[in-house]
Amino acid sequence: MTSASKKILENYWLKSTLNSYSLIFFSLNNVFALLILIVTFFSPYVGFIGLLSVVTTNFFSTIIGFGRDEIKSGLFGFNALLLGLALGYEFTPTLSFIALFFSAIILLIMITAWLKGLFSRHNVPFLSFPFLISYWIISLSSSGLSTIFLDEHHAYVANEIVKNQDSLLYQIIHSLDDTSFFPFAIIYFKTLAGTFFQSSVLGGMIIAFGLLYFSRISFSLSIIGFGFAYLFYSIFGANVNDLNYFLQGSNFIFFAIAIGCFFLIPNIHSYIAVIILIPILMLLLMSFGKILSVFNLNGYTFSFSLLTTAFLFSLNQRWFQKYFQITTIQYFSAEKTIYKYLNSVQRFKNEHLMKISLPFFGEWNVSQGYDGTITHLGQWSKALDFVIEDNKNNTYREPGTQLEHFYCYNREIIAPADGYIYDIINTVDENDIGSVDTERNWGNTIIMNHLNGLFSQISHIKKDSIVVEIGQYVYRGTFLATCGNSGRSPEPHIHFQLQTLPTIGYPPIPYPFGYYILRKGKDKFLKYSEVPNQGDNICNVQVNLLFTTAFNFYPGVKVAFQKQNSNEKIILEVFTDAWNRTYFYCVETNSYAYFINDGIMFYFTDFEGDKNSLLFGFYLAGYRQLLGYYDNIKITDNVPLIHFNNKLLQPFQDVVAPFYLFTKAKYSSTFSFIDNVYAPQHSIISTEVETQFLNRTFKKTNFEIEVKDNRINKFTIYKKGNTEIYFFSLVY
Repeated sequence: MTSASKKILENYWLKSTLNSYSLIFFSLNNVFALLILIVTFFSPYVGFIGLLSVVTTNFFSTIIGFGRDEIKSGLFGFNALLLGLALGYEFTPTLSFIALFFSAIILLIMITAWLKGLFSRHNVPFLSFPFLISYWIISLSSSGLSTIFLDEHHAYVANEIVKNQDSLLYQIIHSLDDTSFFPFAIIYFKTLAGTFFQSSVLGGMIIAFGLLYFSRISFSLSIIGFGFAYLFYSIFGANVNDLNYFLQGSNFIFFAIAIGCFFLIPNIHSYIAVIILIPILMLLLMSFGKILSVFNLNGYTFSFSLLTTAFLFSLNQRWFQKYFQITTIQYFSAEKTIYKYLNSVQRFKNEHLMKISLPFFGEWNVSQGYDGTITHLGQWSKALDFVIEDNKNNTYREPGTQLEHFYCYNREIIAPADGYIYDIINTVDENDIGSVDTERNWGNTIIMNHLNGLFSQISHIKKDSIVVEIGQYVYRGTFLATCGNSGRSPEPHIHFQLQTLPTIGYPPIPYPFGYYILRKGKDKFLKYSEVPNQGDNICNVQVNLLFTTAFNFYPGVKVAFQKQNSNEKIILEVFTDAWNRTYFYCVETNSYAYFINDGIMFYFTDFEGDKNSLLFGFYLAGYRQLLGYYDNIKITDNVPLIHFNNKLLQPFQDVVAPFYLFTKAKYSSTFSFIDNVYAPQHSIISTEVETQFLNRTFKKTNFEIEVKDNRINKFTIYKKGNTEIYFFSLVY
């Protein structure tokens, strides 16, 4: 798609119009919207009134001053579309009807704004209630208006066929109406077309194709919702053909998509909820149909709107979430929602936690871990003890009879995170080796308040070694004291725990460390958001100035990538949004790549935009990057399948994504070159993203990021035998 065509599609008025069509099926897809628009014009007059209703509503809503983003998303227009189609279908065009039409539009806008504010207080959507209320008011009032006439040609189908039998277009539109398909398929297609007040099987097939193109999950749920409605209608002896009329069948399709994959994260439980609630929806549809028929009104989508809002409102009353996960970030794509959700759960399940560091310099050993067999028992089981060992796993040098013989004795203790010194004990004498002080169990102790209800306790500190004071604010890595042997401590060690109250000795809570290096023999492994096990040899991650400076992108920075042998430059600028998320933005492709730099790791959290853009390549290349050099350490992560998957496998994966992922997109990063291990000035980072199915790679792209003189110097993409090289520079 050219940049000119993109600009046309991004036009405010065009976008607000198209989205009003696709939003009927909880979509913002332009292709789907165009297909729906075409189908509405199978009855030209009905289609014209529907389009006029959308354009007029969006125009007046903009003039009045409602939010342009909401109007552009179709939030006001989709109810207008349904109302316009209903009015065009039911009323004969007259001058009086024109006045009625514009009155109906103004009424719809006011009702939409009113219900939007009312429903948002309870965090539920207003769905099609504005359309229904407006339509009922117009329908009831029109019966007393002598110059407003109902259009009855829909009741005389045979006459319409004779009247239009010479029309080639009419014959094409209705060419499949009398085919002998499987009855379920015929009724399903007629129901989809009937959603837009059309009676064409071909129209239903076009909409079904658009729904399949837009979302495999939504399409499958439309089949499930309609299929179980068809089943229950048959079981209870209702006429399945009634599903075609007055949007009755559409209620089940809309409900299945809304609950199955739009307002809830699609999973096995959301699908089960759809199936269980289908009979209830059927009962509502039939009961309200009888009630409304007394007033000569059609229920249309009332039952769907009522049950959906009632179900979502009930979920909002829960004390804790289980089984049903309400969608918090709406992507208007079930596939994007499920893939990003699963990836987020895997990558960021502990992102809300403060990133705690180890409270010491150098490498130490976990002498007692969680659920230890010595003192970490019962309520106090989630704590850690640390010592220093030699290559023979001894904690001391011979003869080991004095405190000074132990490697960790008098070694530095540092702050595990930023916070205030809340409490200090510095009155307990050191024990001789082998003896313990059970009366003053914790010995000399520091309690730190890390705010937000998190406190850390460091115990068995050497008496008079504490160099901080109560109330003092310290930063991560600040020297606090030295390791001692006070309290219940037979030999020098550090006791460390995290807790929710500042009381010394309060029961600890399980809490992962942000990052640490685990050594097993000569091999080292990066661990993040984990708790070390007993016996592990661990240390804090050491970063290098080369990488911390090169990946330090702050709001306001502009960077340029210039392609080799070309004058073309692609500019990326760093911004921060209202939620304090930092991101790269490419104005040329309207693409966003969100990232975090926490001082230890630079990593991307999300991408939105053009997957053919350079920004997307940079997003994949720098997906997760350690800011310190460690030989032979490989950084791995998972990439959302919506961003990187095999085109042939993707549709099949989409269908079963709520239940099982049989493909996986993996990211890996290694240092392929370093000029100086201790003070590097030049390094090359090799990264790779690949999609695997049953351990077989189907798609792979390789990258190189050259870092030199404290900045990114060159960025290379290796893809399908082609090499693209870009040179990096800052724009001032």
